[in-house]
Amino acid sequence: MDDRVAVFIANYNMPERADALAEFILRKSLTPVDVYLIDNASDLEPPAVNTNVWIKPHNKQTTAAWLEGLKAARKACKYFAYVFCITSADFPETTGDPITPLAELLQQNNNAVGVHPALTADSTTGWQHLITRGGTEPRRTWMLDNIFSMYRADWFDSIGWFDPNMIYAWGIDLETCYLARREGYELYIHEGVQIRKVTNIAYKMERMRMSADERSYKAGENMRFFLEKKYGADYWNMMTRHYIESEWL
Repeated sequence: MDDRVAVFIANYNMPERADALAEFILRKSLTPVDVYLIDNASDLEPPAVNTNVWIKPHNKQTTAAWLEGLKAARKACKYFAYVFCITSADFPETTGDPITPLAELLQQNNNAVGVHPALTADSTTGWQHLITRGGTEPRRTWMLDNIFSMYRADWFDSIGWFDPNMIYAWGIDLETCYLARREGYELYIHEGVQIRKVTNIAYKMERMRMSADERSYKAGENMRFFLEKKYGADYWNMMTRHYIESEWL
């Protein structure tokens, strides 16, 4: 199978960070990689220079951007893995190749379907299990946030991608990882690659046309509605407890 990787960067009014991510990945990756930089109808800032997928005329939110990237990638070639990235992420300058160690883990372990870099110690996140614990080796985990998540393409295709109804990208990470664990597959955090996340940076820069609190409320309501509809009122307990071993937390 081709070892080529597709990276999807969703951008809305954050061109400088989107371009920095795209250029870092293209410069550093030894694995063949194609970056799909999706402009989600940016209307306060010009599109990123590296934009090659366009959503118009209105911002359709993060999930739709990634799905548009996937549609473009499917027309281009068959990929080994997909990476989903947001502009609140950046790589420390000391980071080496951000793609190859993740792809090699999936290539060498047929039961692994997802992997994510460890978050730097200064990252802001509600998911503390993603924060680095030191060392350079991968460690098993229960859930990956889509900050810079890599999934094996054949498996991700088999689950029908992300649910397009969860437009704000809240809940799609929980559901994807729950499905992987339910099917007996493995998820990893790779301590040998680190990425930084700065929560709400775009909102602090007043680039999102809404406040962080407003988006958080809308995203939470959207997630709850569709996950309850699919899995019942106990979806949160189910997705954060079922098929999880204590050492993965």
